[in-house]
Amino acid sequence: MGSAYSTADTTDASGSSTSNINNVHNVNGFTPQEAKYLSNLCDLLRRQETQQNSSEYSCLASVWKYSHLLALNELTSSSSSSNDVTNIEAQLMQQYPQQIELINNRCLQLDIIVSSNPDTLKAASRLSNALQHIICNNDEGGKNNHFLEFVSNMIWRHGRGCNQRHTLDFIWNICALNATAAELSSGDIIEFCCHTASMLHYMLQNQDAFNLQSMELHEPRVVATETTIIQALTSSLNEYVKKTREHEHNFAGYGVTNTSSSASSNNGGAEGCITKREFSEWQRKIVPDLLYCSVVRMFEVLFFPPELPSHLLSNLPQNTKNSIFQKYSRPFPILESSKEFTTKTTTKAGDLTVVSSPVFGSNARSEGISDSANNSAAAASTLLSPPIFAFTSISTTKFGGKWHRLYAGADGWTFQKLEHAIMGYDGPTLLVIKASSKQHESVTLGAYTAAKWERNKRDFFGVPDCFLFQLVPTLRVLKSLPKMGTRGGHYMYFHSNTNTQNLNPSKKDELAEGLGFGGTVRTPRLFIDCHLEECRASSKDTSFEEGHLGVTPSDDPFSSTFSPSGGASTSSTLHIESLEVFAVGDRETIRRGFQSQNHYRDIADSTLRNARTVDKAAFLGDMRNGVIETKAFAHR
Repeated sequence: MGSAYSTADTTDASGSSTSNINNVHNVNGFTPQEAKYLSNLCDLLRRQETQQNSSEYSCLASVWKYSHLLALNELTSSSSSSNDVTNIEAQLMQQYPQQIELINNRCLQLDIIVSSNPDTLKAASRLSNALQHIICNNDEGGKNNHFLEFVSNMIWRHGRGCNQRHTLDFIWNICALNATAAELSSGDIIEFCCHTASMLHYMLQNQDAFNLQSMELHEPRVVATETTIIQALTSSLNEYVKKTREHEHNFAGYGVTNTSSSASSNNGGAEGCITKREFSEWQRKIVPDLLYCSVVRMFEVLFFPPELPSHLLSNLPQNTKNSIFQKYSRPFPILESSKEFTTKTTTKAGDLTVVSSPVFGSNARSEGISDSANNSAAAASTLLSPPIFAFTSISTTKFGGKWHRLYAGADGWTFQKLEHAIMGYDGPTLLVIKASSKQHESVTLGAYTAAKWERNKRDFFGVPDCFLFQLVPTLRVLKSLPKMGTRGGHYMYFHSNTNTQNLNPSKKDELAEGLGFGGTVRTPRLFIDCHLEECRASSKDTSFEEGHLGVTPSDDPFSSTFSPSGGASTSSTLHIESLEVFAVGDRETIRRGFQSQNHYRDIADSTLRNARTVDKAAFLGDMRNGVIETKAFAHR
């Protein structure tokens, strides 16, 4: 093959040759129609890339444009020669001018996306150079077999387990300064993934996100938030590599193979530099879906472009069932309100309930929109929320669907309001706390759980499908540990004396009042007090993996966060600045969760009404029987 970027193998797992395009459905995962389309696209791109291009990302732009043109050509059964893009575009322009105008606008939108951030331009240029190298150097007898295998590997047509290694090899070669580099800068590879995800997000936005006159995004990207998440991911990777190398170094004399340490010593072992194996291990443990929700989905959209709007499909002659164009879901969710499920008032279709989060941003544009009657309304934001991207990289299954906010501090800063918001909801929830230390260090942390909340059990409850996390300043994901007899299993905790039957102060228990995860009933590992003022977090317990939450202890003995070595659990107390709870999951999971909550509230309301009726009857009976002194019944 002769390509440093190529991910193609000449044989499949059974040793069979992959050179027959007619057999691609079994080998490459493509239908014959898709294989023919991709082969034509490769021929067209190879011919165009031999010409002089001044753009830093010319090949990427060419793939984006020609994939659209060939997909439309395929959809309309045009007889144009697929070897000449000028002929294809000219003929399609005569018959389908609106569709060609849309394609040209999408090409302009790509220019806006790439130029919206210098680091995005850098990622696009690297990706473009790699694609150009593959297209121009992977032809074998004019069959484009290696190109087909490359695309198949990059969009995971053989499945995650088979193709994830190929994706990492490709990214590594893109970011490496030379083809033999054993180590890379951790920040370099994280930045590439994050900015590729940004390109993916905006490539799937409609035209409302772009101003084609000024060639700008309608909403400027929040660079500070993007940088914060990139730094959190980079810091997480560096922390993992440092601990791994220290562990391997400490046990090097006990027969432990120290592959990464030896590689580090051969290449200087500079801090912030990582090996491919170290990145792969970190990615699989902390952010298993990082590659999928950035590079893999980007390639899917690039080679199989988004479908045309419905009004542009109505005048096309071909059935769209076998179209090369694809319908894509939103890669990264937007925030939504719970009002559509919890209120009985109906809203107009398309109306947006504004949800503004101090962590995830707003789901609405700041300027809004106006209709013909000059009535202002909230317009949905087209910005990418970097924190949501971070959660999606942890799990697209858990966090790639819907996000409906159940509770925010603005709804009422009381424990009773929080309890009312979450009780009865039967589905996965995400608790997010933004807090600060006494040293004014900002920390974002919380917990995910798939179990419903229960009140005043005076003990722990929940299921193992939960984890603790810290998002900022360093991403950490601390998974639940299996229960071993009476050890562990302390997943969720919710207790408040204001709702217990026994209010006798002399019999007041010593249980922690609030909600928490892990630890014990007196000192949960992650705990929010019943006043919603303080959050306490510790580094160790028997129910979740070990790791710091909150302020990381300092190595400086004069620092207020100094923790002497010895393995003892360290804790920190934080001041809560914001507290939110989100219902997360697919549409059906969300619907069932709110349905359960509405049923729970109906029962609670009915019970309360019955209690009030009984109380009134008993009160009148007591008055009649003279238990309560009154002259109301004296005439009888």
